[in-house]
Amino acid sequence: MINVNDFKCRTDNETIEKAMANRTADGIVLIPPRGSDIEPERRMWLLDRAILIPEDTTVILQNCTVKLSDRCRDNFFRSANCGMGIEDPVRIHNVHLKGEGLCSLVGADHPRASGDGSKILACPCPYLPEDICRLAPWVPEERRTPEKLDFWDAHDHSYGTDAGKEGESQYGDWRGIGVLLANVEDFSIENIRIVKSHGWGISLEACAKGRIEKIDFDANMSKEIDGMLNNMENQDGIDLRNGCHDIIISDITGSTGDDVIALTAIVPDKWEYKPGGSLRTTHVMPNEWSRRDRDIHDVIIRNVIAWSQLCWTIRLLPCNTKIWNVVIDNIIDNPPAGQTHSGVLLLGEGDSAYGKNLPGSMTNVTISNLVCNSQHPITIPGYLKDSVITNVVNSNPDTPVVVVRREGGLDNVQISNIATAGEKIVG
Repeated sequence: MINVNDFKCRTDNETIEKAMANRTADGIVLIPPRGSDIEPERRMWLLDRAILIPEDTTVILQNCTVKLSDRCRDNFFRSANCGMGIEDPVRIHNVHLKGEGLCSLVGADHPRASGDGSKILACPCPYLPEDICRLAPWVPEERRTPEKLDFWDAHDHSYGTDAGKEGESQYGDWRGIGVLLANVEDFSIENIRIVKSHGWGISLEACAKGRIEKIDFDANMSKEIDGMLNNMENQDGIDLRNGCHDIIISDITGSTGDDVIALTAIVPDKWEYKPGGSLRTTHVMPNEWSRRDRDIHDVIIRNVIAWSQLCWTIRLLPCNTKIWNVVIDNIIDNPPAGQTHSGVLLLGEGDSAYGKNLPGSMTNVTISNLVCNSQHPITIPGYLKDSVITNVVNSNPDTPVVVVRREGGLDNVQISNIATAGEKIVG
């Protein structure tokens, strides 16, 4: 085992990177609370760029805080096989990130960028309607009253100090993801708190045989910066992307700005090739869908007590792909009193820019033990086949428990043991 505090370099990045380069045969790198002669009063680790985790490496965070600096436009941690200039990340194995005690990953005070590849950077980027009316130059004068604002006035833009800077991308991308693993087999991420992430908290691309557990999120689509709430888009919790399989996600808590957990196997109807490391996308791998695995399968999601500020607690989205063999169990949707959000479980989506939901695209999905306290308990805009929905409690009297959006949306789906404050179970 290597202790990072045994190394003394000019910056925290250099210190951690030197420890990583000198790791012993067991591959364990321990990051305890920061101890340094440089700024000894600062106990947190401050990163200017992502820490890259090579194959056969376990990073242990021990009662420490890792924070992104205002200079950083990058992940906290990323598998070392991917990133800028790496067109086709190779498969690596045995990558682990583990917290011991209270371990936090905290976003920058003034993020350079936030949101995904569809969000335009703005600085400031007002969040509250009254501030949008005062300060958002993208809203026409004739609509600058709160009642005339539309959804995209608030959600087309996302905070970033790189806004307007020559030579810098004016959109979010994969660098805003907190922990990013691509093409990794045999992995784990556990016992970490992620606070005010610049985009998604955790994203996996084409990863297999691993687990994510005991993760707590603290994000709500906004952040107070210089005395004003600024909008920060796409703060999902955990995203599994195309090619992920044999994965367990368990013991997830807290709040997110966007979906808490999303399985997004998206292939657009029309796509243009982008090599790995391209910007203006949340994919760090190439999108060569003629040869890449498109699907997601064999996933367990269990023991989730969380809520999303804007979207869904759990979302399955197959577009021109398939998702199968998924277990969703023990989910408690717990928004604060008086706070409502979209819903607990979204299965598929109406055909849109994401791509087509195909018949048979979601099969063998077992959904059990849900406690729903949102506007929409279970919504099915896609196609669900050979599946089970059981043991659901719904506290919203104004909606059916299961809403099916299209004809033929359910095929051999058993629904049982439903307790609802309303009158309809399926609508």
